[in-house]
Amino acid sequence: MLKGRLGLDTSRVPHADCHGLVWLERGELGVIDGCLHFTSGQYVDQIPHQSVSMMLLGPGGSVTHDALRLLARHGTLLAAVGASGVRSYTAPPLMPDRSDVARRQAELWGSARRRVAVARHMYALRLGEVLPHRDLDTLRGIEGARVTAIYRLRAQQFGIDWQGRRYDRANPDAADMANRHQSCGDGCAGGGDRRSRACGCASARLYSRGFRPGFRARYCRSFPR
Repeated sequence: MLKGRLGLDTSRVPHADCHGLVWLERGELGVIDGCLHFTSGQYVDQIPHQSVSMMLLGPGGSVTHDALRLLARHGTLLAAVGASGVRSYTAPPLMPDRSDVARRQAELWGSARRRVAVARHMYALRLGEVLPHRDLDTLRGIEGARVTAIYRLRAQQFGIDWQGRRYDRANPDAADMANRHQSCGDGCAGGGDRRSRACGCASARLYSRGFRPGFRARYCRSFPR
């Protein structure tokens, strides 16, 4: 008689075929009979963790050691978030079982010419066109101008008087209504730490796919650049 679960414990569902997010709160995420379960009061629900990209654990939620081990084995991310998903507190990177992607990344980053070529290709995917520029600062400037243009077009689309981003920390009420609403939105997203939290969630996803966002720096938690 065969032992184990016939390889099911190490099988992987392709990321493209996975579902998006699962929201969990006020309960315990644990493992029962080798499967992930979420227990909330008298209700116990089994979760198909192999076909989920990320689980969002909200207020009142807890997670067991076995659950973390199972999530890490299958590359399913876990993020601790605030009420209604307004804040993201942490998304620990879960290491993959293979290093071929990280080695390929290191190979491309080690060559200055190929590193710029990768950056230009990523900007082409983002902007929808291949730019002739080879200077990264110029590419970043083009991207910034594109975002500004999007703000202007969306403002016209919804009839908002948009004169650019204006914010005075000493007198926030002096800004126009559009800027005050945007400042409130930034505060809900995490205040001054919103970019670091977003980088943390993005880095966690990159780690689970086999990339190393911080391998270029001295510390593994360095933000990707």
